[in-house]
Amino acid sequence: MMTPNKVHKIAVLGLKRIGDAIYTLPIFEALKQRYPEAIIEVFSEPQVKDIYLANPFIDQLHVYSKKVFWRFCLADLKGADFDACIVLHNAFKYALLPFIAEVPVRIGYEKELRSFLLTHHLPLSKTVVHRLEHNARLADFLGVNSRLILPQLYFSQDELGTTDDLLLKHQLSEKAYVAFIVGSISPTRRWFPNNFAQVALNITLKLGLKVVILGGPDDIDLANQVKGLCSENDAVINLAGQTTLRETLFLFKASKAVVTNDTGPMHAASAIGVPVVTWFGAANEAEIAPPSPLTTVLNAKVFCSPCVKERCPYQLECLSDITPEMVFKTLREKLE
Repeated sequence: MMTPNKVHKIAVLGLKRIGDAIYTLPIFEALKQRYPEAIIEVFSEPQVKDIYLANPFIDQLHVYSKKVFWRFCLADLKGADFDACIVLHNAFKYALLPFIAEVPVRIGYEKELRSFLLTHHLPLSKTVVHRLEHNARLADFLGVNSRLILPQLYFSQDELGTTDDLLLKHQLSEKAYVAFIVGSISPTRRWFPNNFAQVALNITLKLGLKVVILGGPDDIDLANQVKGLCSENDAVINLAGQTTLRETLFLFKASKAVVTNDTGPMHAASAIGVPVVTWFGAANEAEIAPPSPLTTVLNAKVFCSPCVKERCPYQLECLSDITPEMVFKTLREKLE
């Protein structure tokens, strides 16, 4: 275990997906609590940089595209006098970076025969472990305990005006709409457009709130389908593909609640601290369930789940058993 007065700089090699990045956040707060004078620097890729922005426990954020990540990350690690590096990636090449850069303390999991590159390492768990615990075990090597810290996203004072501008641009009022995420990277985690449309109808008619569909470029087709099923409902607004990730986070923060598939932005909404209703199909709830008390996860717990598969031979029973009535009832109860 390192002592606080001997730790001046800590590097953390971040993860590539939004949900994975969310579950690294408690580590930074725990590190800053134990090493308040240390400089904490995160090395990341563009698709997740917005998760780390404005975080008061991160002193510097390095962002490189995948194409140049290895070259520029190595250059920034070399000669920067880091005392320790936490390698959150499990691939061999990421453990090689701090090894070549001669960082004295190199922490990570044993995988791809890379243990010799690390000074402190653990075998991957043979049983299912939540991502928060998975990351906390690496932080243990630096004498910090991140287990009691919830993931949290932060926004700077300068960004508050951006949120106001977004709301004005799209004729929205704070806490007067429910945000939807209708897409997901995996087809076995995508609820059905007709179901989203039914929930949207209930929200607009019974709760008197607008519905704002958000998402990235890959979600546009699904968002258009949902909006098409609500074509006569002006209270349903489709912004999929029209906002950056950071702008999506602003709109989450200003929303009354979020209804969403199991996807990276779902974990982000949960970390913002707004009420979230979501559901798990193929995914393993024990591994990635959001810890926020404001997030409710619906799970049909069918015989084949969790399968963690990209294709389903059983007509997606895990998702079809989650009905629009269940989702709306859960949402209504959260907002009462």
